[in-house]
Amino acid sequence: MAAVIPSSSLPAMSSAQSKGNICAVCSEAASQRCRQCKSSYYCSREHQLADWKAHKSRCKAIAADMAQAESHTIHKREFDRIRVKYGLDSPKNAEKIADLLANKAADQGVSAPQFAKMFGMSTEEAVVFLEWIKVGVKFKEEVLDSSKNSGLLG
Repeated sequence: MAAVIPSSSLPAMSSAQSKGNICAVCSEAASQRCRQCKSSYYCSREHQLADWKAHKSRCKAIAADMAQAESHTIHKREFDRIRVKYGLDSPKNAEKIADLLANKAADQGVSAPQFAKMFGMSTEEAVVFLEWIKVGVKFKEEVLDSSKNSGLLG
């Protein structure tokens, strides 16, 4: 049976430590973080400057990844709004969209104005919806290709 250690005998944690904000240089509690990538924490400006050479190359990549993730989040939110607003997730409409995309895939795809007219939405909304569908298709293709190449699919 494991022994229970009373909380009074554990070292006190600062609020920064309890949140996981640890200085990248000295591992002490940190209240400041990199303004660009927001992923590295520091206990002082001096430690941020000391770490800059090592952090600089990662910083831009992290910030770019975060911006891309935010862009996808906004796009997905707008896609969901359009999907609900026009009932595109109903079985009838979902099947109609799937058939439309499958049949048009052999050609050049469905145009945003055509899609907008079919479902009574603006062309801008159709563009957002169709572009998010492309993101999903691209993801599926990449996952399937990766699975096939690794031998997971027969």
